[in-house]
Amino acid sequence: MPRFDVNNYVDVAERIEQFYAEYPEGRIVTDLVNVGWDGPQSQFIVHASVFVKQDEFEFSDGALVHVAYTLKATGLAEESFGPSGPNQTSALENAETSAIGRALANMGYQTTRDGKRQRPSREEMEKVERGTNVTTELTPLEELFHLLTTCGFTKAVQSDIILAGIGRRVRDLSELKDDEIPAIIRGIEGAMVDRDQLAEEPF
Repeated sequence: MPRFDVNNYVDVAERIEQFYAEYPEGRIVTDLVNVGWDGPQSQFIVHASVFVKQDEFEFSDGALVHVAYTLKATGLAEESFGPSGPNQTSALENAETSAIGRALANMGYQTTRDGKRQRPSREEMEKVERGTNVTTELTPLEELFHLLTTCGFTKAVQSDIILAGIGRRVRDLSELKDDEIPAIIRGIEGAMVDRDQLAEEPF
C-alpha cells in the first residue's frame, strides 16, 4: 500500500492564507462556467482567478476614484456528484476549492513542502482511472488521503478531527490502523457537511 505523507501537502486553505499574507488587498474570484438548464446539475466546472492590487487613484481630498487589479493566475477544476466521499454532497464546493488551489499553484504557491510539484495531480489521475475502469475503487486509506487534501480544513482542524475519531494524534497516515480509517472518514465528511450548512460570509 502506498505511503501518503499528508504532512508534506500544503492544502488549499493554507495556500489561501499565504496569498493574503503576501497580498492583503488581493482578490480570489470564482465562477461556475457550466450551468445545467435542462435539469438537475450533476457536473460542476469552476474557474478561479487570482488578482493582485496594482494601483489606485484618488482625488486630492483623498476620495477613492479607482482601484486597478492585475490578473496573476487562473485555474479550472471539475467535479461531479458521486456515491461516496465529499462529492456525495459537496461536489460544487470541492470543485471551487480545487480550482482555487490550481490557480494558486499556477501562481507559484507550492503544493508540497518539499517543493516537488507534479501535474496532473494524483486525484486527477485517480479520476481518469475510475472513469476508464468502473471496477477500480479507492482503498480506505486513499479515500482518506483524498478527503484530507481536498476538504479545505487546516492541518490543525484535520488533526482535531482525527483525534476525535480515534482518540489519539498521528504524525503520518501510515500510523493508522485499518479499523480506524472509517471513523476518521466519517468525521471529515460530517465536518464538511456541517461547514457547508453554515451561511457563507460575504466576500
